[in-house]
Amino acid sequence: MDTNLGDLASVAQDPKVGDARLTTADLYRPENIIGNDESSGNCYAKAFHTEGPDLADRCLEMVRFEKCNCLQGVQFTHAACGGTGTGLTGLVLKTLRDYLDKQSKCVMQSFVLAPAPGMSEVVLEPYNSALCFQDLLEYTDQVFLFDNRALTEVCQKALEQDMPRMTDLNQVVAKCMSGITSCLRYTGPLNADLRKLQTNLVPFKNAHFLISGLAPLTAKASEKYRKSSVLDIAQQMFSKDNVTVKCDPLNPGDDYHGILKARFLASWASWRGNYQTKEVDKVLYDFQKDGSRYDKFFPDWIPNSIASNICQPKGGDKQDSVVFTSNNTAVHEVFDRCIKVWDSVYKSRAYVHVFEQDGISVHDLVESRHVVHYISDQYKKFARWEDKFFEQDGEMYIKQVDSTRQ
Repeated sequence: MDTNLGDLASVAQDPKVGDARLTTADLYRPENIIGNDESSGNCYAKAFHTEGPDLADRCLEMVRFEKCNCLQGVQFTHAACGGTGTGLTGLVLKTLRDYLDKQSKCVMQSFVLAPAPGMSEVVLEPYNSALCFQDLLEYTDQVFLFDNRALTEVCQKALEQDMPRMTDLNQVVAKCMSGITSCLRYTGPLNADLRKLQTNLVPFKNAHFLISGLAPLTAKASEKYRKSSVLDIAQQMFSKDNVTVKCDPLNPGDDYHGILKARFLASWASWRGNYQTKEVDKVLYDFQKDGSRYDKFFPDWIPNSIASNICQPKGGDKQDSVVFTSNNTAVHEVFDRCIKVWDSVYKSRAYVHVFEQDGISVHDLVESRHVVHYISDQYKKFARWEDKFFEQDGEMYIKQVDSTRQ
Protein backbone atom coordinates (compact mmCIF):
# COMPACT_ATOMS: atom_id res chain seq x y z
CA MET A 1 0.00 0.00 0.00
CA ASP A 2 1.31 3.44 -0.88
CA THR A 3 2.70 5.68 1.85
CA ASN A 4 0.10 8.34 1.21
CA LEU A 5 -2.51 6.00 2.67
CA GLY A 6 -0.70 5.90 5.99
CA ASP A 7 -0.52 2.97 8.39
CA LEU A 8 -3.28 0.49 9.15
CA ALA A 9 -4.59 0.49 12.70
CA SER A 10 -7.28 -1.60 14.34
CA VAL A 11 -9.30 -0.56 17.38
CA ALA A 12 -11.65 -2.96 19.18
CA GLN A 13 -13.48 -2.65 22.46
CA ASP A 14 -15.18 -6.03 22.66
CA PRO A 15 -12.68 -8.86 23.39
CA LYS A 16 -14.56 -11.13 20.97
CA VAL A 17 -14.15 -8.55 18.20
CA GLY A 18 -10.44 -8.35 18.97
CA ASP A 19 -10.00 -12.13 18.84
CA ALA A 20 -11.74 -12.33 15.45
CA ARG A 21 -9.63 -9.49 14.11
CA LEU A 22 -6.38 -11.24 15.04
CA THR A 23 -7.12 -13.92 12.44
CA THR A 24 -6.18 -11.40 9.72
CA ALA A 25 -2.54 -12.47 10.15
CA ASP A 26 -0.07 -9.82 9.01
CA LEU A 27 -2.57 -7.16 7.97
CA TYR A 28 -1.87 -5.07 11.09
CA ARG A 29 1.32 -4.33 12.95
CA PRO A 30 1.13 -5.85 16.45
CA GLU A 31 1.71 -2.44 18.08
CA ASN A 32 -1.12 -0.95 16.01
CA ILE A 33 -3.76 -3.24 17.53
CA ILE A 34 -5.50 -1.32 20.29
CA GLY A 35 -8.05 -2.77 22.69
CA ASN A 36 -8.97 -3.46 26.30
CA ASP A 37 -10.62 -6.15 28.40
CA GLU A 38 -13.96 -4.37 28.76
CA SER A 39 -16.95 -4.93 26.49
CA SER A 40 -19.15 -2.26 24.99
CA GLY A 41 -22.24 -4.31 25.84
CA ASN A 42 -23.65 -3.56 22.35
CA CYS A 43 -24.44 -0.07 23.63
CA TYR A 44 -23.39 3.17 21.92
CA ALA A 45 -23.49 5.11 25.19
CA LYS A 46 -21.10 2.80 27.03
CA ALA A 47 -18.66 2.73 24.13
CA PHE A 48 -18.75 6.51 23.64
CA HIS A 49 -18.79 7.81 27.21
CA THR A 50 -17.61 5.04 29.57
CA GLU A 51 -15.04 2.75 27.94
CA GLY A 52 -14.14 4.64 24.77
CA PRO A 53 -12.26 7.85 25.74
CA ASP A 54 -9.09 6.04 26.75
CA LEU A 55 -9.02 4.05 23.49
CA ALA A 56 -9.66 7.18 21.41
CA ASP A 57 -6.67 8.95 22.96
CA ARG A 58 -4.45 5.91 22.40
CA CYS A 59 -5.60 5.73 18.80
CA LEU A 60 -4.70 9.39 18.17
CA GLU A 61 -1.25 8.82 19.64
CA MET A 62 -0.72 5.64 17.61
CA VAL A 63 -1.78 6.92 14.18
CA ARG A 64 0.69 9.73 13.59
CA PHE A 65 -0.09 11.60 10.39
CA GLU A 66 3.42 13.00 10.30
CA LYS A 67 4.49 9.64 8.82
CA CYS A 68 2.52 10.34 5.62
CA ASN A 69 4.26 12.23 2.86
CA CYS A 70 0.97 13.32 1.28
CA LEU A 71 -2.02 12.94 3.59
CA GLN A 72 -5.25 12.63 1.61
CA GLY A 73 -7.64 11.20 4.13
CA VAL A 74 -8.60 8.61 6.73
CA GLN A 75 -10.67 5.49 6.11
CA PHE A 76 -12.85 3.65 8.65
CA THR A 77 -14.50 0.24 8.43
CA HIS A 78 -17.18 -0.55 11.00
CA ALA A 79 -20.77 -1.62 11.56
CA ALA A 80 -23.70 0.63 12.46
CA CYS A 81 -25.29 -1.98 14.73
CA GLY A 82 -23.33 -2.81 17.89
CA GLY A 83 -21.63 -0.64 20.46
CA THR A 84 -18.03 -0.83 19.23
CA GLY A 85 -18.90 -0.02 15.61
CA THR A 86 -21.11 2.92 16.55
CA GLY A 87 -20.04 4.46 19.86
CA LEU A 88 -16.29 3.89 19.71
CA THR A 89 -16.16 4.76 16.00
CA GLY A 90 -18.13 7.95 16.61
CA LEU A 91 -15.75 8.98 19.36
CA VAL A 92 -12.65 8.25 17.25
CA LEU A 93 -14.21 10.11 14.32
CA LYS A 94 -14.87 13.13 16.51
CA THR A 95 -11.36 13.01 18.00
CA LEU A 96 -9.65 12.78 14.61
CA ARG A 97 -11.86 15.43 13.04
CA ASP A 98 -11.06 17.89 15.82
CA TYR A 99 -7.35 17.13 15.40
CA LEU A 100 -7.30 17.25 11.60
CA ASP A 101 -9.18 20.54 11.41
CA LYS A 102 -6.24 22.10 13.16
CA GLN A 103 -3.67 20.42 10.92
CA SER A 104 -5.00 20.04 7.39
CA LYS A 105 -8.12 19.42 5.37
CA CYS A 106 -8.45 15.76 4.48
CA VAL A 107 -11.22 13.42 3.38
CA MET A 108 -12.86 11.18 6.01
CA GLN A 109 -14.19 7.98 4.43
CA SER A 110 -16.28 5.37 6.20
CA PHE A 111 -17.23 1.89 4.95
CA VAL A 112 -20.31 1.00 7.00
CA LEU A 113 -22.28 -2.19 7.47
CA ALA A 114 -25.78 -0.73 7.79
CA PRO A 115 -28.72 -2.48 9.50
CA ALA A 116 -30.19 -5.11 7.20
CA PRO A 117 -33.96 -5.63 7.00
CA GLY A 118 -34.99 -8.63 9.06
CA MET A 119 -31.46 -9.65 10.07
CA SER A 120 -30.86 -7.79 13.34
CA GLU A 121 -29.13 -9.66 16.17
CA VAL A 122 -28.78 -6.69 18.54
CA VAL A 123 -31.82 -5.39 20.43
CA LEU A 124 -30.25 -1.93 20.78
CA GLU A 125 -29.52 -1.68 17.05
CA PRO A 126 -32.23 0.95 16.25
CA TYR A 127 -30.83 3.40 18.80
CA ASN A 128 -27.20 2.59 17.97
CA SER A 129 -27.67 3.03 14.22
CA ALA A 130 -29.48 6.37 14.60
CA LEU A 131 -26.71 7.75 16.82
CA CYS A 132 -24.11 6.37 14.41
CA PHE A 133 -25.68 8.02 11.36
CA GLN A 134 -25.75 11.30 13.28
CA ASP A 135 -21.97 11.05 13.79
CA LEU A 136 -21.40 10.03 10.17
CA LEU A 137 -23.36 13.04 8.95
CA GLU A 138 -21.30 15.43 11.07
CA TYR A 139 -17.79 14.00 10.98
CA THR A 140 -17.36 12.19 7.63
CA ASP A 141 -17.17 13.27 4.00
CA GLN A 142 -18.03 9.96 2.28
CA VAL A 143 -20.02 7.01 3.63
CA PHE A 144 -20.12 3.76 1.63
CA LEU A 145 -23.06 1.60 2.72
CA PHE A 146 -23.32 -2.20 2.77
CA ASP A 147 -25.72 -4.61 4.46
CA ASN A 148 -25.82 -8.36 4.96
CA ARG A 149 -29.17 -8.87 3.25
CA ALA A 150 -28.03 -7.25 0.00
CA LEU A 151 -24.66 -9.03 0.13
CA THR A 152 -26.41 -12.37 0.65
CA GLU A 153 -28.68 -11.77 -2.35
CA VAL A 154 -25.67 -10.80 -4.49
CA CYS A 155 -24.04 -14.12 -3.66
CA GLN A 156 -27.24 -16.09 -4.24
CA LYS A 157 -28.45 -14.43 -7.45
CA ALA A 158 -25.29 -13.32 -9.23
CA LEU A 159 -22.79 -15.90 -7.95
CA GLU A 160 -25.39 -18.72 -7.61
CA GLN A 161 -24.30 -19.71 -4.12
CA ASP A 162 -27.17 -21.43 -2.30
CA MET A 163 -25.80 -20.91 1.22
CA PRO A 164 -23.20 -18.12 1.13
CA ARG A 165 -20.80 -18.05 4.07
CA MET A 166 -19.62 -14.94 5.87
CA THR A 167 -16.33 -15.18 4.00
CA ASP A 168 -18.26 -14.97 0.72
CA LEU A 169 -20.00 -11.79 1.86
CA ASN A 170 -16.71 -10.32 3.02
CA GLN A 171 -15.18 -11.14 -0.35
CA VAL A 172 -17.73 -8.93 -2.11
CA VAL A 173 -17.07 -6.08 0.32
CA ALA A 174 -13.31 -6.51 -0.10
CA LYS A 175 -13.60 -6.32 -3.91
CA CYS A 176 -15.64 -3.11 -3.64
CA MET A 177 -13.17 -1.49 -1.25
CA SER A 178 -10.23 -2.63 -3.37
CA GLY A 179 -11.80 -1.20 -6.51
CA ILE A 180 -12.65 2.13 -4.90
CA THR A 181 -9.13 2.58 -3.51
CA SER A 182 -7.27 1.13 -6.53
CA CYS A 183 -6.79 4.58 -8.04
CA LEU A 184 -4.87 5.60 -4.88
CA ARG A 185 -2.58 2.57 -4.90
CA TYR A 186 -1.76 2.12 -8.58
CA THR A 187 -1.15 4.28 -11.62
CA GLY A 188 -3.19 4.21 -14.78
CA PRO A 189 -4.13 6.16 -17.91
CA LEU A 190 -6.92 7.93 -16.01
CA ASN A 191 -5.95 8.40 -12.37
CA ALA A 192 -7.71 9.94 -9.37
CA ASP A 193 -7.38 10.61 -5.64
CA LEU A 194 -9.64 11.09 -2.62
CA ARG A 195 -10.22 14.75 -3.36
CA LYS A 196 -11.42 13.97 -6.87
CA LEU A 197 -13.74 11.33 -5.45
CA GLN A 198 -15.12 13.88 -3.01
CA THR A 199 -15.66 16.51 -5.68
CA ASN A 200 -17.40 14.17 -8.12
CA LEU A 201 -19.53 12.15 -5.68
CA VAL A 202 -20.89 14.77 -3.26
CA PRO A 203 -22.83 17.53 -5.04
CA PHE A 204 -24.58 18.61 -1.82
CA LYS A 205 -22.85 18.94 1.54
CA ASN A 206 -25.00 16.60 3.63
CA ALA A 207 -25.75 14.11 0.83
CA HIS A 208 -22.65 11.95 1.15
CA PHE A 209 -24.18 8.50 1.73
CA LEU A 210 -23.17 6.30 -1.20
CA ILE A 211 -24.10 2.90 -2.61
CA SER A 212 -21.81 0.59 -4.58
CA GLY A 213 -22.18 -1.98 -7.33
CA LEU A 214 -19.61 -4.50 -8.54
CA ALA A 215 -19.15 -6.11 -11.95
CA PRO A 216 -18.62 -8.65 -13.26
CA LEU A 217 -20.34 -10.97 -10.81
CA THR A 218 -20.73 -14.32 -12.54
CA ALA A 219 -20.99 -17.87 -11.27
CA LYS A 220 -18.02 -20.14 -11.96
CA ALA A 221 -20.09 -22.38 -14.23
CA SER A 222 -21.20 -19.43 -16.39
CA GLU A 223 -17.96 -17.50 -16.76
CA LYS A 224 -17.02 -18.98 -20.14
CA TYR A 225 -20.42 -17.99 -21.57
CA ARG A 226 -20.22 -14.35 -20.52
CA LYS A 227 -18.71 -11.53 -22.50
CA SER A 228 -16.18 -9.27 -20.83
CA SER A 229 -16.65 -6.20 -23.05
CA VAL A 230 -16.88 -2.71 -21.61
CA LEU A 231 -20.58 -2.48 -22.56
CA ASP A 232 -21.47 -5.78 -20.89
CA ILE A 233 -19.64 -4.91 -17.68
CA ALA A 234 -21.16 -1.41 -17.66
CA GLN A 235 -24.68 -2.82 -18.03
CA GLN A 236 -24.01 -5.24 -15.18
CA MET A 237 -22.67 -2.53 -12.86
CA PHE A 238 -25.99 -0.66 -13.21
CA SER A 239 -28.04 -3.72 -12.28
CA LYS A 240 -29.93 -3.52 -8.99
CA ASP A 241 -28.92 -7.15 -8.34
CA ASN A 242 -25.29 -6.04 -7.97
CA VAL A 243 -25.94 -3.32 -5.38
CA THR A 244 -24.40 -4.00 -1.96
CA VAL A 245 -27.08 -2.27 0.13
CA LYS A 246 -30.79 -3.06 0.10
CA CYS A 247 -32.36 -0.38 -2.13
CA ASP A 248 -33.33 -0.02 -5.78
CA PRO A 249 -31.23 2.59 -7.65
CA LEU A 250 -33.32 1.97 -10.80
CA ASN A 251 -36.72 2.36 -9.17
CA PRO A 252 -39.02 3.87 -11.85
CA GLY A 253 -41.34 5.31 -9.19
CA ASP A 254 -45.12 5.32 -8.91
CA ASP A 255 -46.97 8.62 -8.51
CA TYR A 256 -50.22 6.88 -7.56
CA HIS A 257 -48.68 5.10 -4.58
CA GLY A 258 -46.33 7.96 -3.71
CA ILE A 259 -43.15 6.04 -4.62
CA LEU A 260 -40.37 8.36 -5.72
CA LYS A 261 -38.30 7.71 -8.81
CA ALA A 262 -34.64 7.01 -8.08
CA ARG A 263 -32.10 9.54 -9.40
CA PHE A 264 -28.33 9.35 -9.83
CA LEU A 265 -27.10 12.65 -8.39
CA ALA A 266 -23.47 11.70 -9.04
CA SER A 267 -21.54 8.55 -9.86
CA TRP A 268 -18.03 7.20 -10.10
CA ALA A 269 -16.86 4.16 -12.07
CA SER A 270 -13.51 2.73 -11.02
CA TRP A 271 -12.22 0.46 -13.79
CA ARG A 272 -9.46 -2.12 -13.37
CA GLY A 273 -7.87 -3.75 -16.41
CA ASN A 274 -6.66 -3.00 -19.92
CA TYR A 275 -9.36 -0.52 -20.86
CA GLN A 276 -9.13 2.25 -23.43
CA THR A 277 -10.14 5.68 -22.17
CA LYS A 278 -12.02 6.46 -25.37
CA GLU A 279 -14.08 3.26 -25.16
CA VAL A 280 -14.98 3.80 -21.50
CA ASP A 281 -15.98 7.42 -22.07
CA LYS A 282 -18.19 6.48 -25.02
CA VAL A 283 -20.07 3.78 -23.10
CA LEU A 284 -20.67 6.07 -20.11
CA TYR A 285 -21.80 8.89 -22.40
CA ASP A 286 -24.27 6.60 -24.20
CA PHE A 287 -25.80 5.66 -20.83
CA GLN A 288 -26.60 9.31 -20.07
CA LYS A 289 -27.58 10.66 -23.48
CA ASP A 290 -31.18 11.52 -24.37
CA GLY A 291 -33.27 8.51 -25.30
CA SER A 292 -31.09 5.92 -23.59
CA ARG A 293 -32.54 3.31 -21.26
CA TYR A 294 -31.04 5.05 -18.20
CA ASP A 295 -31.61 8.66 -19.25
CA LYS A 296 -34.62 9.15 -16.96
CA PHE A 297 -32.51 8.26 -13.91
CA PHE A 298 -30.01 11.07 -14.53
CA PRO A 299 -31.19 14.62 -13.71
CA ASP A 300 -30.52 17.26 -16.36
CA TRP A 301 -29.43 19.78 -13.74
CA ILE A 302 -26.24 17.74 -13.10
CA PRO A 303 -24.84 17.06 -16.60
CA ASN A 304 -22.14 14.43 -17.18
CA SER A 305 -22.63 13.01 -13.70
CA ILE A 306 -20.57 9.81 -14.21
CA ALA A 307 -16.86 10.31 -13.56
CA SER A 308 -14.36 7.48 -13.89
CA ASN A 309 -10.80 6.35 -13.48
CA ILE A 310 -8.85 3.50 -15.06
CA CYS A 311 -6.29 1.44 -13.16
CA GLN A 312 -4.33 -1.09 -15.22
CA PRO A 313 -3.34 -3.66 -12.54
CA LYS A 314 -6.16 -6.18 -12.11
CA GLY A 315 -7.59 -7.42 -8.83
CA GLY A 316 -6.78 -10.60 -6.96
CA ASP A 317 -9.00 -12.70 -9.26
CA LYS A 318 -6.97 -11.48 -12.29
CA GLN A 319 -9.96 -10.31 -14.31
CA ASP A 320 -11.17 -6.98 -15.65
CA SER A 321 -13.66 -5.38 -13.30
CA VAL A 322 -15.37 -2.17 -12.29
CA VAL A 323 -16.80 -0.78 -9.06
CA PHE A 324 -19.66 1.64 -9.59
CA THR A 325 -20.26 4.05 -6.70
CA SER A 326 -23.26 6.33 -6.89
CA ASN A 327 -24.92 9.04 -4.87
CA ASN A 328 -28.46 7.86 -5.50
CA THR A 329 -31.69 9.19 -3.99
CA ALA A 330 -32.87 5.59 -3.45
CA VAL A 331 -30.62 5.45 -0.40
CA HIS A 332 -33.47 7.07 1.54
CA GLU A 333 -34.95 3.57 1.77
CA VAL A 334 -32.13 2.59 4.15
CA PHE A 335 -32.88 5.49 6.49
CA ASP A 336 -36.65 5.02 6.26
CA ARG A 337 -36.24 1.44 7.51
CA CYS A 338 -34.09 2.64 10.40
CA ILE A 339 -36.73 5.22 11.36
CA LYS A 340 -39.53 2.65 11.22
CA VAL A 341 -37.71 0.20 13.49
CA TRP A 342 -36.62 3.03 15.83
CA ASP A 343 -40.22 4.18 16.25
CA SER A 344 -41.46 0.68 17.00
CA VAL A 345 -38.88 0.24 19.80
CA TYR A 346 -39.19 3.72 21.25
CA LYS A 347 -43.00 3.52 21.28
CA SER A 348 -42.83 1.60 24.56
CA ARG A 349 -39.60 3.36 25.71
CA ALA A 350 -37.83 -0.01 25.58
CA TYR A 351 -34.14 -0.03 26.63
CA VAL A 352 -34.00 3.74 27.05
CA HIS A 353 -32.63 3.27 30.59
CA VAL A 354 -29.58 1.45 29.19
CA PHE A 355 -28.50 4.64 27.44
CA GLU A 356 -29.48 6.98 30.27
CA GLN A 357 -27.24 5.23 32.78
CA ASP A 358 -24.22 5.84 30.51
CA GLY A 359 -24.80 9.48 29.65
CA ILE A 360 -27.21 9.49 26.66
CA SER A 361 -30.50 11.21 27.51
CA VAL A 362 -33.90 10.65 25.94
CA HIS A 363 -33.52 14.01 24.22
CA ASP A 364 -30.29 12.83 22.58
CA LEU A 365 -31.99 9.68 21.32
CA VAL A 366 -34.91 11.62 19.86
CA GLU A 367 -32.53 14.13 18.26
CA SER A 368 -30.62 11.32 16.52
CA ARG A 369 -33.91 10.03 15.14
CA HIS A 370 -34.67 13.51 13.75
CA VAL A 371 -31.22 13.61 12.12
CA VAL A 372 -31.86 10.31 10.31
CA HIS A 373 -35.23 11.67 9.20
CA TYR A 374 -33.48 14.81 7.94
CA ILE A 375 -31.07 12.74 5.83
CA SER A 376 -33.97 10.81 4.31
CA ASP A 377 -35.90 14.02 3.58
CA GLN A 378 -32.87 15.54 1.86
CA TYR A 379 -32.67 12.69 -0.64
CA LYS A 380 -36.44 12.69 -1.16
CA LYS A 381 -36.29 16.41 -1.94
CA PHE A 382 -33.65 15.84 -4.61
CA ALA A 383 -35.73 13.03 -6.10
CA ARG A 384 -38.71 15.39 -6.50
CA TRP A 385 -36.83 17.99 -8.52
CA GLU A 386 -37.94 18.14 -12.12
CA ASP A 387 -35.64 17.18 -14.97
CA LYS A 388 -35.88 19.88 -17.57
CA PHE A 389 -34.52 23.37 -17.55
CA PHE A 390 -36.71 26.18 -18.70
CA GLU A 391 -35.93 29.82 -19.47
CA GLN A 392 -37.68 32.85 -18.04
CA ASP A 393 -36.65 36.44 -18.77
CA GLY A 394 -33.38 35.27 -20.26
CA GLU A 395 -32.33 33.40 -17.10
CA MET A 396 -32.11 29.70 -16.42
CA TYR A 397 -34.13 28.15 -13.62
CA ILE A 398 -34.75 24.69 -12.27
CA LYS A 399 -38.38 23.81 -11.81
CA GLN A 400 -38.92 22.28 -8.38
CA VAL A 401 -41.94 20.26 -7.37
CA ASP A 402 -43.70 21.34 -4.21
CA SER A 403 -42.41 19.02 -1.47
CA THR A 404 -45.84 18.97 0.17
CA ARG A 405 -47.46 17.40 -2.90
CA GLN A 406 -47.98 13.66 -2.59
